[in-house]
Amino acid sequence: MEDNKTFEQYIPSAEDQEKVSYVYSEIKDMLEVQNQTYREFNDRTLKQFLDDCQKRLNAYVPDRESQGKADWQANFFSKTTRNKTKALIAGIAMNPPEISVTAWNEKGSASMLRAEGMKTMIDASFIEGDNNPQMEMYLDGWNCSCNGTVVKHDTHIKITGTVKIVKDYNPTTGELEIEESEELIEDECAEIEVPVENMLVKDAYIMDIQKQSAIAWVEYIDKDKLDFEWGEFKNYKNVKHGGELVGQEEMQTFFKNEWNERTTDDKYEVIKYYRKYGKEGDIYRVVINGVLVLDAPLLWGRKKKKYPFSKGIFEPFANPNFFWGNSLPNILMGEQDVENAFINSLTDEVYRSVTTPMLVGAINKDYFDLEDENVDSDTRIYVEDVSQVVPMPVKGVSQGDIAMLNIIKGGMEDDTTDKTQGGASGSGSTAREIVIANERAEQIKGLFYIMMTDLWLQKYRIRLINISMNYSDSKIKLVIGEDGQEKTEEVFKIFRLPSAELSTGKIGTKQIEVVGGQEDLSRPYELDVRETQSEIEGAPTEIMQMTKDYLDDYDYMVRIEPDGLYQKSKALKMAMMEEKMRGYATYFPEKFMQNQEEFFKMFAESYGDDPDQFGGGQQQPQDPMAAMMGGGAPQGMPVPAGVGGPSPENESQLGSLPSLPV
Repeated sequence: MEDNKTFEQYIPSAEDQEKVSYVYSEIKDMLEVQNQTYREFNDRTLKQFLDDCQKRLNAYVPDRESQGKADWQANFFSKTTRNKTKALIAGIAMNPPEISVTAWNEKGSASMLRAEGMKTMIDASFIEGDNNPQMEMYLDGWNCSCNGTVVKHDTHIKITGTVKIVKDYNPTTGELEIEESEELIEDECAEIEVPVENMLVKDAYIMDIQKQSAIAWVEYIDKDKLDFEWGEFKNYKNVKHGGELVGQEEMQTFFKNEWNERTTDDKYEVIKYYRKYGKEGDIYRVVINGVLVLDAPLLWGRKKKKYPFSKGIFEPFANPNFFWGNSLPNILMGEQDVENAFINSLTDEVYRSVTTPMLVGAINKDYFDLEDENVDSDTRIYVEDVSQVVPMPVKGVSQGDIAMLNIIKGGMEDDTTDKTQGGASGSGSTAREIVIANERAEQIKGLFYIMMTDLWLQKYRIRLINISMNYSDSKIKLVIGEDGQEKTEEVFKIFRLPSAELSTGKIGTKQIEVVGGQEDLSRPYELDVRETQSEIEGAPTEIMQMTKDYLDDYDYMVRIEPDGLYQKSKALKMAMMEEKMRGYATYFPEKFMQNQEEFFKMFAESYGDDPDQFGGGQQQPQDPMAAMMGGGAPQGMPVPAGVGGPSPENESQLGSLPSLPV
C-alpha cells in the first residue's frame, strides 16, 4: 500500500542543500518577475493577460446576472476574434520554412558533404516517429496568435524497456502467445510545448530567451509520469510528496515550505533550472520536491552553451525588449468589445420590435390585467375605447446602425485580414485574383511571417545541437553469426527523408546511415547496387553513409532560405500555368506547336506529376566530347577523380558520394 511505503533516511549533504536553496531563491525571484503587473499588459499580470486572451478566443460568455441583464436580453460573444485568428494563420500554417546549412572546421575549411548530411538529418528528425511538422507549424501559429508567446522545448527521447510482442492471438478463446524482449522503444528528437506561465525568466525586459542569465521550467506532474521520466536517476528514490512528510526536521530537509503551497498531495513540482552566466559557470539542475535529482553543466552546445528552448511572439509591444509578446485577441480587444455590445443591443432591439409593448389607457386597464403569455395573435380582447390602446413606439434596426457596425468591422480587418484574404469571398478562378489576395494577405501578415521564421530558425538551431549530441548513439543487438553462434552487434541510427529532391533531380528518399568506423563503411559499388535496386522497385533512394564521428569537430550554421514561408499555393501555381498556356496558344500558336514537349513538361510539373512517366518524344543524343569540351561529363558518365569530386579526407569516411554542387 502507498501509505505503508517506507523510505531510506534522506540526509542531503550541506553542499546539496546549498544548491537546492539557491534554486528556490532563484525561483522566488522569477515568480516575482512574473506575478507583477506591467503597463504592456494594461496593468495586468501575465496570468490575467493570458486568461483574458484565451477567454476572447474561446468566445467565453459571462452569465446574465453578473452583467445585470434581464432574462430576455441577448447574451452572447461573437466569434470574430476566433475567425480572424483562423484566417490570419491559414496562409502560413502549412509547411515549415526551408533551411540551408553550412559546415566548417577550425581551419576555416568548409565541408559541403557534412552540411548536406546535417541538413538531411535535421529535416528527417522533424518527420520521424509520430512527429507532424505541418501540425506543429499550425499549433505554433495558433499559440502565438492566442497567447502572444509560444515556448518550445527541444529534446531527444530515448526509451529502452521490455516489450511484450503478441505472436499469436485467438479471438474466439482469448488465448495469447507472447514473447518478451528488451527493445529500444523510442529514439528520436521531439518538441514539447511549454505553457507560457510555466517558463520563468530573470528579467522581463530581455526579449531573447538565449540572452537571459537564467531561466527555469516548472512542471506539476503525477506519480506515473514522474516515474517514467526520472525513475532511473540515482537520487530519485528519496523524492516524496507533501503527505509523506510529517516531521519538522524532514520538512526542512525537503524544503517543504518552498513548494508545498504550489502543489497537492498527488502532484510533484519538477523544477528544471538553467543558468548561463554566474560565478560557478553554466548550470543545469533538476529539483523535485526539494530533492536534487540532477546537478550538471548545461548539456546543449560544446563551447557556446544554449538553452534547449525556442521562443516566438506574435507581435512586439511598444517596448520591443519586453520578453512576452502581444496577442491578436488583445489587439482586437477594443473593436471586439464594441462590436459585441453593439450586436447584443441590436438583437435586443429586434426582439423588442417583434414583441412590442402596449400603451393602454386607464379606462381599459381591467381588460389588460392578463399574463403576458396569454396575449398573443390568437387572443381577442374587448376594450371600452380602442383609441386608448396603441403599440409603444420601439426603435428598430436602422441603416445607420448597420453602417456603424461595418465601420467597427472595418477597424478589425485593418488589424487582420479581410474576407477576400480569409477565403470567405472571391471565386479564386483566375491567377490575377489569387495574386491580388496573396499580395494583400502578405502585407497584413508580413510581421507574423517574420516572427514565425525567427521561431523556426531557433528550433532548427536547437535541433542541430540535439542531433550532434545523439546521432552517434548506438544500441546492442543480438544476432546469429555465420558460424551459427549468437553474438552482439552495435547498431546505429538511420535517418530517412522521403519526398526529397535527389542529386539526379528525381524525387525520392534520402537515407543517411551511421556506422561505427571506417571498416564498417560499404564500398561505393555496393551502395550503387542498393540504389539501383530501389530504383527498379519504384522507390528511388540516395544512400549516404558516415562514421559516428564524421560530424564532430565542425561548426554548423543554419539559416532560413529567403521567402521560405512565402511559398506559392498550389492553386496559384496551377492557375498561372493555365493562363500562361492559354496565352501562348492564343497569341503565339506556331511557337506553342513547335515547343509542345517543353510546355507539356512545365504543365505536368505544375500539377506535381513527373513528365517522364508519360513517355515523350525522342531526346537528341548528346555528344560526349562536346559535353566534355563544355566543362562537364555527359549524363550517366562517372565524374573523373579530382574533377568536382570529394577530397580524399571525405572519401575515407563516406560510403557514398552524392553529387552535390561545389
